[in-house]
Amino acid sequence: MLIITRKRGQIIRIEPAPDTDPATPIGDIFAQGSIEVIVAQIRGSQIRLGINAPLSFTILRGELSLTPLA
Repeated sequence: MLIITRKRGQIIRIEPAPDTDPATPIGDIFAQGSIEVIVAQIRGSQIRLGINAPLSFTILRGELSLTPLA
């Protein structure tokens, strides 16, 4: 589980791993399991999230994203 702290307006990106073929059907990507997001703690203006995801996904803070935000 990845634990990440975010403030209001900050972003978390969950996207297919970089080595995933773009033609892969979504059902195949999720065949290893679903993504779970757990609110671990709320403290003032910060929230700590726990994220469980299959290895076929990359999870990054928005500012470290591999692809530009739309």
